Amino acid sequence: MVTANKRSSFSTVGHPKLGLIIMALTLHFFIQCSTPKKTESSSTSVFAEKVQLSDLFGKPFDLTEHKGKIVILSIWATWCKPCIEEMPSLVALQAKLPTEKYSILLASDESLDKITRFKNSNKYNLNFVRLETPATSLGIYALPTTFIINGKGELVLTENGSKKWDSEESVQEILKL
Repeated sequence: MVTANKRSSFSTVGHPKLGLIIMALTLHFFIQCSTPKKTESSSTSVFAEKVQLSDLFGKPFDLTEHKGKIVILSIWATWCKPCIEEMPSLVALQAKLPTEKYSILLASDESLDKITRFKNSNKYNLNFVRLETPATSLGIYALPTTFIINGKGELVLTENGSKKWDSEESVQEILKL
């Protein structure tokens, strides 16, 4: 009796499960890349307490001191072209928002020296701070990532990737928070 050796078209010689692993990883990657870039948080935990920042002199910068204000926290890097390209729109957004209700902070995990040199050479009128919390512990896997934190310190919106922050749609979305 002759039996046919049935193999999946995804298997490789000598490693029948390798094809399935490759297919599963491809599917996982596809799902991760096709997820919406904007997410709203359903968590009631106080996000602001999880984020550790320092000012450009190395002193702790306490986000919880901004309670009552909506904080727009953009995570960026000096080498990140999309991060730098969205900075003018953050400056314009800052001019459209009342400062007594909103704060815009730009946080990088690079050295204080590198952040300070960038700030001084680019003259963006923004509040630069250093991110002390590991980015991955905050769910950051792409730059820029922007968190919008409500007046209670809760994360209400996450934006992955660059955005035109001063567009009418973006401004209205932020004013509604």
